[in-house]
Amino acid sequence: MRSGHPGPFGTAGWPQPGTSPHVNHLAEQHLRNIFLVIHALAVTAVSFLQAADEALPAAAIGIHPGFAVERVYSVPRDQGSWVAMCFDDQGRIYASDQGPRLFRITPPAPGKSTACRVELVSNQWGHSQGMAFIQGALYVVQHGDHSEQNFRPEVLLRLRDTDGDDKLDTAERLFEFPRVTGDAANWYEHSLHAVVPGPDGKSIYIVSGDRNGLPCEKGRTPRHWNRDSWGHQFAKEPYSGGWVMRADLDGKNREYLCMGLRNSYDMAFNRRGDLFTYDSDLENDFGLPNYRPTAIRQILSGTDGGWGGRAGEMLWSWTPKWEEIQPPLYNIGPGSPTGVCFGYGARFPARYQDALFACDWSYGRMFAVHLTPKGASYSAEPEPFLSAQGLPIADLAVSPRDAALYFLIGGRGTQSGLYRVTYSGVESTATATDAPPATATARELRRHLEEFHGEANLKALPVLWPCLGHEDRAIRGAARTALEWQPANAWKQRALQETDPRRALQALLALARSTDGDKTVQPALLAALDRLDFDKLGKEEQCWYLRILTVSAVRHGAYAEEVAARLIARLEPKIPSTDRRVNEELVGICAGLRSKTLIGPTLDLLEKSRTQEEQVLYIQALTGSNGSWTPVLRERFLQLALERVPYWKGGATARAMRDRELHAVIAMLTDTQRQKYAEPIARARQPQAIIPKTSRKFVKKWRMEDLMPDLEAGLGQKRDTENGRKLFTAASCVACHSFQGEGGFGGPDLTHASGRYSPRDLLDNILNPGKVINEQYGMMIYSMKDGKTHIGRTVNMAGDILMVATNPNDPGGSEVRFRTNELESTTPSPVSFMPEGLLDTLTRSDVLDLIAYLQGR
Repeated sequence: MRSGHPGPFGTAGWPQPGTSPHVNHLAEQHLRNIFLVIHALAVTAVSFLQAADEALPAAAIGIHPGFAVERVYSVPRDQGSWVAMCFDDQGRIYASDQGPRLFRITPPAPGKSTACRVELVSNQWGHSQGMAFIQGALYVVQHGDHSEQNFRPEVLLRLRDTDGDDKLDTAERLFEFPRVTGDAANWYEHSLHAVVPGPDGKSIYIVSGDRNGLPCEKGRTPRHWNRDSWGHQFAKEPYSGGWVMRADLDGKNREYLCMGLRNSYDMAFNRRGDLFTYDSDLENDFGLPNYRPTAIRQILSGTDGGWGGRAGEMLWSWTPKWEEIQPPLYNIGPGSPTGVCFGYGARFPARYQDALFACDWSYGRMFAVHLTPKGASYSAEPEPFLSAQGLPIADLAVSPRDAALYFLIGGRGTQSGLYRVTYSGVESTATATDAPPATATARELRRHLEEFHGEANLKALPVLWPCLGHEDRAIRGAARTALEWQPANAWKQRALQETDPRRALQALLALARSTDGDKTVQPALLAALDRLDFDKLGKEEQCWYLRILTVSAVRHGAYAEEVAARLIARLEPKIPSTDRRVNEELVGICAGLRSKTLIGPTLDLLEKSRTQEEQVLYIQALTGSNGSWTPVLRERFLQLALERVPYWKGGATARAMRDRELHAVIAMLTDTQRQKYAEPIARARQPQAIIPKTSRKFVKKWRMEDLMPDLEAGLGQKRDTENGRKLFTAASCVACHSFQGEGGFGGPDLTHASGRYSPRDLLDNILNPGKVINEQYGMMIYSMKDGKTHIGRTVNMAGDILMVATNPNDPGGSEVRFRTNELESTTPSPVSFMPEGLLDTLTRSDVLDLIAYLQGR
């Protein structure tokens, strides 16, 4: 569970003066509709509030059709708030509360009304956020106390029944984890989490959040990682972020597998022995280019997940657009990831037996993530499985006794409960089989390359070298990591002389990373890059090329003045590229090289920018530029900034950056210019609309019957999908929805919309957003005993305090907090947060182009 700011939502003002009339009309109409509905529901509301000291009723939980959920046990307050669970080999549950207590629960059979049998196992073996029952023993990752006065180390315990009386009686301390000092000492929610059995039956795996240092010296990720952001080399003893380690069943032979996670709470192996997790985000960064959404990730040997972490202050995390950072399988968006498990052993349809179930504590939801082999890795498709407001799901597991999926809620002192999910539909629940995937060869190649991770072995070079340019990122990443484990002198010349562009670029990236501080490498590396024709490289390879220049500047030292001038002369004319990633890297490098002629090209990119993340990068480059600012350029920059910066939404860091960059832009003006633009500057400093203003004119109040006659025939013709891409921004879709990696997370990701919606259904959802509201994104109406009403979603809880935010596009805004005893009722809002009329500034042809773009036509 995350610490810090409670969640991804916040409050935001409705449109202010200066907003376009069309947007004002939409927002005011939307607000009016919501409050009309509240008034109508005031008498007929169905309360989802549970009684005091009682877990949420099962009836309040929405679940996928064909499945049923029942509350098995409402945990009394005197038994604490439960945060971790596992089954033993007899189908009994072990559960730990946040404190020192460990319980054993024997649930009744499905459909039986008998009560759970709950036994207190120990008052000393709790304090755990991860447990596993392996070969007759209970492994417990126990939290310590890192205060100076009461220091107690974190430890891996193995609990056993040594006298055969069916009671755990002996605790064996297998090993202690390194002490945590300083501010991080109290970050218990970012500490050690799950322990799971390895697929070989001879090992255990443990995952840690970003609080704890690496547990051992031996590992699979090369120890020369660093914070390679332009112009900053923050630490020679770099912060590792979260990690995964493995050991034998006695806790010996320890090694870490990967680093750079944020705060993964749990992990699970699939049948093929591949490991997966659901990693956390940092809500403060929401809306910024460095925001790492919560994500489904595969744990691969030797990888860096890119979490930057803290070094006195929060540092930027690293983006997977950089080749050395492992990309996630699927970005889910804001949330608070907790338990994960596969559905193996559940009496479910095959599709759900094979699903990875992933829980979100703050949003009260569980996903069924469907993983499909893709090359040497996987693709992931999350499907909403169950959800409810006020459902802080902490952990889950499949029972070996009744083949049901159990989950528990609790944490941060909240009311705990134990629930059971069963299938009651008509599909077959026969045990699923696992046929070898067509991609098995690629997976085997990746695993073979991973055998060379962790130590020098010159036999690796002839195996890995041909794979450096592989089209599969998982394979070439495994090859490059293996290369970085070999002595640089053994392959340096080969890297500098490689003629295949893809292999050369990967080898040169490895060389730049492996020769930290060796300034003699930089001239040879630049000479090798000079031999490559940048214009003939693909967009992906161009990003690699530019990344090497950045890493060399950080690792080897700033470029000499004449070298910087030569690089600027070569690279700046490449702006603009047709690829957003290349543009961002070009601007970043030229800004870092202190280009004096970058202003015009960057202003052009800013004017065409579609997302807030792009705008942040370009405006930062411009406010930091030492170029030649003419009065005309300053005024153009001001106008572009005033149209964009005030509308930036996001976490606390995004809000601070919005204010800082707006101040920096205004500070660049002359006194005369400040007076000239005093009125728009004053408006820009006021709260802004949820949706930025648009200069587009009203065309028509579109209805389904207006567009349906042309839909099939219109989409059958060749459409202008580039226009559709632009309209995705113009119609404000990009403010809430992500599509192909661009956009917000306030609404569902539309990347795979073509697989879920027909063109007709997609159009219907846009024109009539309240017709079917996705429960994962729907708002709730909180009616208070004092007569007040709040509309939003619960994004965090602490004891009996609810934290509700009202705008999914502005998670850094103000937050509403209240106690549960102040709440009269909670009901789902039948009004979608997505306003109607978003297509009313589009022509008929525009609408068809937008639908074609979203359908991938």
